[in-house]
Amino acid sequence: MALRILVVLLLLVIPLEIPGCGPYFPEIQFTAEGVPEAPEQLAAGNLGILQPSYQRMYQVIAYRYLMGVGLTAAEQRAVVPPPQSAKLQTPSQSPAQMWLAARNKVPNVKPLGEIDPYRQVQRKGYFDTYLNCNDDSFRTAVSTLERVRRAGAASDWIAAQDIVFADCSKGNDLPPATSDARIAPDRAYQIASAKFYSEQYDAAKRDFQAIAGDPSSPWRSIAPYLATRCSIRAGKFAEAESELQRIAADPGLRSQRASATALLGFVSAHQDPKARMHQLALALLKPASQSTIGQDLTDYQMMFDQGVKPATSDDLTDWIVSFQGGGVGALERWRSKPSLPWLVAALHAAKPGDPALPELLSAASAVDRNSPAFLTVNYHRVRLLPPDEARELSNQLLTGKLLIADRNMLRAQSMRMARGFDEFLKFAPRAEVRDATNFFMLSKSNTASVGLTKLDQDSSRILDRAVPLAMLKQASVSMLLPVEIRQRLQRVVAIRTLLLSPTSDFTQVFRLLKTPGETPFVRDDVSPRQ
Repeated sequence: MALRILVVLLLLVIPLEIPGCGPYFPEIQFTAEGVPEAPEQLAAGNLGILQPSYQRMYQVIAYRYLMGVGLTAAEQRAVVPPPQSAKLQTPSQSPAQMWLAARNKVPNVKPLGEIDPYRQVQRKGYFDTYLNCNDDSFRTAVSTLERVRRAGAASDWIAAQDIVFADCSKGNDLPPATSDARIAPDRAYQIASAKFYSEQYDAAKRDFQAIAGDPSSPWRSIAPYLATRCSIRAGKFAEAESELQRIAADPGLRSQRASATALLGFVSAHQDPKARMHQLALALLKPASQSTIGQDLTDYQMMFDQGVKPATSDDLTDWIVSFQGGGVGALERWRSKPSLPWLVAALHAAKPGDPALPELLSAASAVDRNSPAFLTVNYHRVRLLPPDEARELSNQLLTGKLLIADRNMLRAQSMRMARGFDEFLKFAPRAEVRDATNFFMLSKSNTASVGLTKLDQDSSRILDRAVPLAMLKQASVSMLLPVEIRQRLQRVVAIRTLLLSPTSDFTQVFRLLKTPGETPFVRDDVSPRQ
């Protein structure tokens, strides 16, 4: 008896997970939190079971599909980053590296190893850096180098460009003036750029305005836009807004119209963020918006996340606020103006026994199988219908091709409605969606059985707290569970049997004490594991 008490105390006192500063052990996710399991599929209209936890950019995409707007292939590429498999490959050269490679190939030019494009913010008591020289500046340098090489003035031009790019990170040096007619207009542009990068915005603006008035300069058409960027960097947003409007309306500056229009949105966000957010909410629902939707979506989410509220109410923002807030007010909105987004939000908020449940379930059952909302509304039907109807519907849905997170959610509902222990065991295992500590290691399986080797918190809690030892023994040998889970349960059963035995065998006890991490508890796979 004393030996058994000692074993219990040791198992309970010795922590299975010792806190500290790392290493960080894997943490499994069984549902998609924040980012959908397959963002590119959501962008293509496969919404799966739509989650309120998704970032707002994905809520916007879902809303477009629910309202019948959707995304074209070009729009999908504009809003969704490349698949992670592409990111994990060896990256190609950055524009800065491309510039260095082109520069270092020029004869008699001393090779340069790197360029720092970031500059420190000069503000007392404040430390931060910002991207001063963006990718376009290096791309422009590469194309200009080709032109000055053909003119036979590459070395002189490169020496000046080195000074320009050195100003990206620190200093305020300027390239020297030149009397070489071949590169004189380029030198004027280099001097103006160096002033811009070294935060001499008023002086840089005057230089760019002078370039805009020089008919012989190859930089004449872009100079007005760059002069406006000086105004923005100096914080003169009202001035910049007027300048950008003139550029956008000038037929002679047609090549800069798209850039000026995009920058107008940025300026408007600083001038009147509430009005700009309302403008963005309307723009994000327009079809054929592949040229603007990427930036608009980024700006909208940023302003939303910063707590900006639109000056005028709009359906998109109201829906996201309601859906992410648990469906507050969704039933009333759906009743006053029925639409798929508000039906989804109202179903999400509904609970069994609600008076409005019959009309919501009737509307959900009428949603077409080809609708992007089909899986979402039917998941909520499973959650809200009487058990017999819900069980049949869940089984039907599980026979289809599903993403892992969606399958896990339906299996959880089926387990909740189990009519016996065997049926509970059938739906207890789950598949891993992603590892939260290594976020982009996504599971590829979406079949009915592959990868069902883990226990979520709901199934492990029942096995641990509600199942007697005799039934746990039955589960540990049941072919309804994968071998990995059976082996875990067998170890738990062995330890519990040892602890409950009136006469403990010392050899078994000693073997247990030499096995750190063994426990009499059925642990889930959500928590960090060693």
